[in-house]
Amino acid sequence: MNVAEYIVKYVEHKGIDHAYVIVGGAALWICKALSKSTGLKFTFTNHEQPAVMGADGYARISGKPGVAFVTNGPALTNTVTGMAQAYVDSSPVVLFTGNSSLAHVQYEREHDLRQYGTQDVRTDLIMKPVTKKYYLIDDPAKTAEILEDAFATAAGGRPGPVCIDVPISIQSAECPCEFPPEPKQETKPAISKEAVRKVIETMKNAERPLILAGQGIRLSGSVDLFNRFIEALDIPVINARMGIDTIPSDSKYFIGRCGNHGFRSSHFAAQTCDELLILGSHLAPNTTGYNVKDFSKQSHKTLVEIDESELIKYGTPIDEVVHGDLKDFFTKALEIIEKENIKGDHSKWVSVCDEWRETYPIMQKKYYEGELNSYWLVDTVTKCAKESDIVIADTGSSCSVVAQAWQVKKNQRVFISGGLSGMGYWATSLGLAEANKTDGNVICFVGDGSLQMNIHEFATIERNQIPIKMFVVSNDGYQFVRMSQGGYNIIPTFGTDVSDGVPIPNLEKITKAYGLEYRSCRDAETLDKVTKEMLEMDGPVVCEVFVSKNLEVEPRLRSIANEDGTFSMPAYENLFPLLDPEVLKAELQKAYE
Repeated sequence: MNVAEYIVKYVEHKGIDHAYVIVGGAALWICKALSKSTGLKFTFTNHEQPAVMGADGYARISGKPGVAFVTNGPALTNTVTGMAQAYVDSSPVVLFTGNSSLAHVQYEREHDLRQYGTQDVRTDLIMKPVTKKYYLIDDPAKTAEILEDAFATAAGGRPGPVCIDVPISIQSAECPCEFPPEPKQETKPAISKEAVRKVIETMKNAERPLILAGQGIRLSGSVDLFNRFIEALDIPVINARMGIDTIPSDSKYFIGRCGNHGFRSSHFAAQTCDELLILGSHLAPNTTGYNVKDFSKQSHKTLVEIDESELIKYGTPIDEVVHGDLKDFFTKALEIIEKENIKGDHSKWVSVCDEWRETYPIMQKKYYEGELNSYWLVDTVTKCAKESDIVIADTGSSCSVVAQAWQVKKNQRVFISGGLSGMGYWATSLGLAEANKTDGNVICFVGDGSLQMNIHEFATIERNQIPIKMFVVSNDGYQFVRMSQGGYNIIPTFGTDVSDGVPIPNLEKITKAYGLEYRSCRDAETLDKVTKEMLEMDGPVVCEVFVSKNLEVEPRLRSIANEDGTFSMPAYENLFPLLDPEVLKAELQKAYE
């Protein structure tokens, strides 16, 4: 085998059955090897960004690293947004990129040139900030070692993307490595039973314990263990933005999602609990609010986290740190709990939290009146969705409304644009759908503005008949930015809608030109019918839903613009629209009665 053939055989050996590809001159030998593969199915996208996003989606559903193959130069630079998305969202993606001949690559780097090789850029410098690790195969004999380390790095610890740079002169070289290579053993920091026992006792003995559930629970494969843990200790849960599908919404322990677009109930709980257990969340500002010192300032905080760089939190003091994998933590915790028949009893506190959730629901009466809006849309779809469905929401108001209003059913997977929050994130649904092995739909929410960022992938969806049910929220552009500008008195708004010059084309014509099924909905009377029809259809379909262009996302943490140009943040427990001070005081007091 040459190096290119070895790479393809190795990807197949890892049990990966799908890859995302855009061919190019600096990847010719890799392309030849791919063309002979019998174990890989390929999706050819129209841009390298969605190729990586597709690999990202494949990884999140399959549990295996997602793989993309591209060439060098502009192809490589086009992958940066997708790689950055996978990096901040902790998704294991392996990107293979062709390059100029090794001699040219080395000469360019040794002399710090802007460019020497054909179509070349400094792949190493571009990739290092958005990957866990960058590799250059500069010797065919290192191929197996690099592949083993790269795939183990991508999937191990806190997952994330890696990039493997393969110069064209290396691709065609004979590979002397044995196959399969010696497996690389992953090492994880071990959690002592004493540390686990201490957490159990702390939470069991607390008066008002609370768990902040982050994405780390899902990444560690511990969702079922986590739900057993909270039931045994009788502890309510609030979700961080990326931990949205760690607990069903109908659980009595689910209190709400917290952050800039959270639930009043979850913020009340965060600001009155006496013990806060943080599980796999890096406490980003969109979780804690920008006044990070105010977040749950009264509580004693314990953090369980596998990423050593996340053990110290900016502005939020952590009292106890447990460094390790959450699956190890929950496994040992349940062993202790079941062996010693430990039972928590926080029924009074759980009842208070449930009362807050019922008193302040996300779906308010006003959302079912007048002009059709995004909340009405999401609420309708969530009621029609099956347990086996996969849900994805692009950025902007689609992300915020889904994060608030979607009712997670047991076993449902829900993905929202996380740390990067890039417009065009919807292209990740390519991989979600192609890795999906259930009978469930892939339901995608995207705004008419964000849709345009990867509109060319309509061709990919049609060519491969990828069964995505896409709800396009049509509100004349960038509704979320429009809302933010209005909130800070930037009136008239700038660059946010069609009237400002934002080019939002006729979606019906575009969809039909790409050969996709098109539906539309302009009023609430037909919304339920159209939704059910879409979810029962075979194959892909695009539904344009015309909604109010001036929707306010509520409740939310809303900064106040001061006359001197600075900003003030209200208390974390008082989301906009602000509650009357006496009402707020009375609600918080319920925790202590």
